[in-house]
Amino acid sequence: MTANRMLTVLAAAMLLAANVGEVVFFSGHRNGKVEGFDKIDANMFRAQPKSSKYYTEIWFHEMQFADPGIIVIGNVQMHNIGLGSGYCDFATTVSDPAGVIYLDRSPIDPQEVKIDQDGFGISAGPNRIELKGNQYFIKYRGADISADLVYNILVPSYQQGDGLVVFKKSGDFVRQNLPIPWATVSGTVTYNGKTVKLSGMGSMNHDWQVLSPTRYMSEWRALWLYTPDATISAVQSSSQDLKGKWAQRLLVAVPGKILFSSHDYTFSDLDLKPVAGSKVPCAMRYRVEASEGDDWLRGEVKVTRIQESGNVLAAYPALFRKLAELVVSETWSYRFWCEFNFQFHQDGKTRTISGRGTGNYVSSLKSG
Repeated sequence: MTANRMLTVLAAAMLLAANVGEVVFFSGHRNGKVEGFDKIDANMFRAQPKSSKYYTEIWFHEMQFADPGIIVIGNVQMHNIGLGSGYCDFATTVSDPAGVIYLDRSPIDPQEVKIDQDGFGISAGPNRIELKGNQYFIKYRGADISADLVYNILVPSYQQGDGLVVFKKSGDFVRQNLPIPWATVSGTVTYNGKTVKLSGMGSMNHDWQVLSPTRYMSEWRALWLYTPDATISAVQSSSQDLKGKWAQRLLVAVPGKILFSSHDYTFSDLDLKPVAGSKVPCAMRYRVEASEGDDWLRGEVKVTRIQESGNVLAAYPALFRKLAELVVSETWSYRFWCEFNFQFHQDGKTRTISGRGTGNYVSSLKSG
């Protein structure tokens, strides 16, 4: 039996064994008005390394700069698949109005990874992320991209219930929280031989998991919507294994206060359109509805420009890619600019929240 054939047989057996069973989403969370979250919580930032070979931890930074129309993604990942336990990968993506995507990755040996014992900070080679008071700093020194960025945090850290999506039968889990739901972002990014001074908005979510690759999350929907005086974010993920169930996170906030959240809302993909070079279409419009008691949020989002697209699995290590391809044949990510218009009702008052934001649509084809 060839190595590839052996891999296929083993992975197929794993898939058959991975009976979903009961899945618990964010135990203890209550939809609706948010109370009790009133500070920046360093505990939501801190690293949570595990001994499991399936351990992965991500600090995901999304930043949007409407003028000049640049989207920056900073992804810091630690995991136990790679050079060794605690292997770290700093990666930065810049997509500019010309539609060109610049990606720089800096894999760091575990011996060069330093985690602060007090507060929050991670140094990995020349790169660093850290929290100081209500400011959060990103320093990136890649071969092709460099960045010095500062988040000025506008609202408290937030987590839905225990933050966990748990597959009770296997013990696999994902933990998700929002250390920075909303911040102004400023600084400089150097790419393509030029340094650009930027000022915009962003957020940071921190997820860690012990999750078999057979539970690969191949479906994501994300909206990051900002105005000068309010924000709405809606992020959800699923896998073929979940059979139509979604891990959902939605919140509404104003400066200094989170008003509303939900992990059980309606997110509708509308106007699916083909994208050149891909077999996976992209939704060009979305409708979001959430309610709890007398409070509710309703609105629509229209994609105005797909600025970034790519095959997600192409960036993964070969072994993981082969496993994932047994579940899905292609997974494509589309990052876009959008216009949004929402009505939000709370405490007997209704307000309009509208403007321009960004989003990410990730979807896959089922494996044949």
